[in-house]
Amino acid sequence: MDLTSLRLGIHGPLAEWLEFNRTGAFTSPELLGLIAPFPPLPRMIITTGLTEPKDFASHGYDILKALSEASPTPLSDFHDVLDFGVGVGRLARMFKGYRGRYTGVDVDARNVAWVDRALSHVKAVLTKPRKTLPLTSQQFDLIISVSVFSHMSERDQLFYLAELARLATPGAIVLLTVHGERALQRAETEDRIYKMLEVSASAIKDARQSFQRGGFRFIRQWFGHLNNLFYAYGITFISENYARRVWSKYFDVISIRSGAIHDFQDIIVLRAR
Repeated sequence: MDLTSLRLGIHGPLAEWLEFNRTGAFTSPELLGLIAPFPPLPRMIITTGLTEPKDFASHGYDILKALSEASPTPLSDFHDVLDFGVGVGRLARMFKGYRGRYTGVDVDARNVAWVDRALSHVKAVLTKPRKTLPLTSQQFDLIISVSVFSHMSERDQLFYLAELARLATPGAIVLLTVHGERALQRAETEDRIYKMLEVSASAIKDARQSFQRGGFRFIRQWFGHLNNLFYAYGITFISENYARRVWSKYFDVISIRSGAIHDFQDIIVLRAR
């Protein structure tokens, strides 16, 4: 184990950094100090449903690996990253050592407070639902959003696609995750996935029918830490056809990587014009 390269974090050899975060760091307190801290357990549970730091780290491994494989450019080569929906840093903490600017935005003030305090490489910014993001136009050459567009109404999704297009530099890469065909297939055929989504069987059936028509289905959920009278939260299914037809109004669609994260969420790879 090369501690010198591990101390480089995201700028060291990626495969080693990934594996160290998932397993190697947990072999001693000294090594654990080389990776980013973990959020308090209540924040971890309410935002991800996970209860163990090892599982949280493993999710970070999976997400960073999938995004790295989807991106046409190594993630550490970008200069200005926006993490839209930073949560409690499941992805952001994997960027420890990042030499560029990493901005994480979120509508949950408790998440923002923890990230701002605990992750020194991240500038955390509190945002308001359905409000212009308080950031400079054409600032970011990489925008990432994991498990955010997979929970938005169509109205909110279109609003935020326009906002991200405003914030992206020309040619910027944008990596957004959604529930696509693979997620819908698993919801239809796997009881564990169906129960995890916490939606009705009729809603899943409606989602399949929507894929045969417009390709968008939002299922409102009246629970969850982000749900309130002013912001609709739920489970959103988006077909590849919908993404190519509608999202192309805001970005060039480079590719759609079906089930890229956990054989479940798709990664839609976009380029800003």
